[in-house]
Amino acid sequence: MRLKGIFKEKSSASKLGILFLLIFVSFILHIIIATGLVYLFADNGLVLIQQQDLSNQASVNYLKLMQLFTAVGIFITPTLLYAYLCNFDLKLRLNFSKQTLRQLLLAIAIMLLINPFISFLYEWNMSFNLPDWLMAYDLKAELLITSFMRMNSLPDLGFNLLVLAIVPAIGEELLFRGYLQQKFEKWLGKPQLAIIITAILFSAIHLQFQGFLPRFILGLVLGYFMYWSGSLWLPIIAHFCNNAMAVIFVYPALSDYAYLAENTATWQEAFFSFMAVGLLAFLLQKSINIKKG
Repeated sequence: MRLKGIFKEKSSASKLGILFLLIFVSFILHIIIATGLVYLFADNGLVLIQQQDLSNQASVNYLKLMQLFTAVGIFITPTLLYAYLCNFDLKLRLNFSKQTLRQLLLAIAIMLLINPFISFLYEWNMSFNLPDWLMAYDLKAELLITSFMRMNSLPDLGFNLLVLAIVPAIGEELLFRGYLQQKFEKWLGKPQLAIIITAILFSAIHLQFQGFLPRFILGLVLGYFMYWSGSLWLPIIAHFCNNAMAVIFVYPALSDYAYLAENTATWQEAFFSFMAVGLLAFLLQKSINIKKG
């Protein structure tokens, strides 16, 4: 039986329902698989599953594994299945050429140079008075990330890059820029509005409200990368670079360069960052337009 495009002719509402069903089923199955792996192969798997002690490295590793399978289960597997079953184009194409390489380098440079501006926005966002129930989400996320960032070896660094950079970059871009942004653009007929709405959802789903504004701005940047290039690989690679930088500079052997990823910046640094990113974004858009022409 040929399953590719089997739901292609379904209504938009039906397709949305199919996507939600795929996400739900995929999430449950991936959680079961991850839990089963820990239970079967860890010496004290049942204890790790029940206690989830952030002071215990074995428990933290279990939580990392759960995070990995959860991200794959929510973002990657169901989105790819949806694209296959509904014959949806996620724009996963990348033509290798000197022009493409230049665009990738410009996108990476933007993600590196935008950090002071994002840090300034983060500090400003933290000054907002938020309800206690929202702050609880931030505190929980902060404790979890702090425990994840404890690294003592290169395998720890590699696992963190997989869990916190590679999988989120691929998965979140598949769902948000690959699917949602394209769908909103089709429904609304306004690409700019589609980018904004997708960026809002992208930031909100992280449930870290003290970082909502800077993550929203990053979502806008990634959205424009997708819109300008017509390829999902540009925001995926840029997203990976942003996350990887935060992971790499926490590694003890590279701690001397941690200032490159610090969440502090003066308004002068933020202004320079904003102007530099604006210039590079102009060059990137111009480069893509020349290629299209």
